[in-house]
Amino acid sequence: MNNYLIGIMTGTSADSLDGCIVNFEKDVDLIETAQIDLGTEYKDKYEECIRLGFKEVGESSELSEVEKTLNEKTIELVEALINKSKISSKSISLIAFSGQTVFHTYDKSYQIGNSQKIADMTGINVCSNFRNYDINQGGMGAPLIPPFHKYLYAEKNKNKLIFNIGGISNGTYLMGTQIEIASDVGPGNCLIDMFVKKYFNLPYDFDGKIASDGDINDILINKLLLDTKNMTYPRADDKNDYYKLIDENFLGVAPKDIIRTLTEFTAIKIKDFYDYCECPSEIIFHGGGAKNSYLMEAISKNLDSNIRTTDSEIDSKFVEATAFAYLAYLERGEIYFSKS
Repeated sequence: MNNYLIGIMTGTSADSLDGCIVNFEKDVDLIETAQIDLGTEYKDKYEECIRLGFKEVGESSELSEVEKTLNEKTIELVEALINKSKISSKSISLIAFSGQTVFHTYDKSYQIGNSQKIADMTGINVCSNFRNYDINQGGMGAPLIPPFHKYLYAEKNKNKLIFNIGGISNGTYLMGTQIEIASDVGPGNCLIDMFVKKYFNLPYDFDGKIASDGDINDILINKLLLDTKNMTYPRADDKNDYYKLIDENFLGVAPKDIIRTLTEFTAIKIKDFYDYCECPSEIIFHGGGAKNSYLMEAISKNLDSNIRTTDSEIDSKFVEATAFAYLAYLERGEIYFSKS
């Protein structure tokens, strides 16, 4: 019997592929993890395709190149996980492949990544197209990981709030054993990363070192908050929802002050959802942003509750990969059968 699943995740930060081998027969048995850097060229081309509004590979040769890289890196990561774990590929029931979202609406979500090719090249069936599966079931296609948050953290008579800080931040509010609400809540790392790349030629603000040297620009933060005050919950955000906030108010602001202001903006939007959920006492974080100690400090200052990361259960970097494997375990996606 095939008892293991592989989870492969690349989020809106588009900086790496995160992978795991996991078994869900008795709680979460995380067998192996691995990560592959997608590189700056991949991220730059991907971000440009998003800004230009491309949705499908046939619309752009650059988007085709991005997909080709994603396919190759995904196959490489699957092979690395199998080699590290010493588990036979015949014992893997499914690869859960998130794909790379390029455009998202409430009616349809567009991802790149050729699931059939990955299935054929690895010899393992692939479960993917999770977002459109969710939309077809009456959902919004994002966020997708709340069922895993529930599986991992739901507890009778306890209210908990779990945040994932990726390119976009999302939150899951658990009231006892039920999901009360799940929603995208703010820009996460996407705006910070964009300006860090533009002004400092770095992929991200490591541990918030640039932000910590800057000051909050009052005009800029007030304009950002004004422009997003009518964004309601629950919702599913597209990165362009935040890219369109960039306007003339950014001109003339010192680069380090922009990074500091955007870090505060991310923290405030998390606080807004925390307030909306009536300030539960236990707050848990994961995702790339959870590794940014300065951002986490800014968040902590705004909240009156105890905060921690998922690291005591699962390394916060690999929660989403594990979550997609869980969705495949529940068969909440489309299956692509290997022809090899």
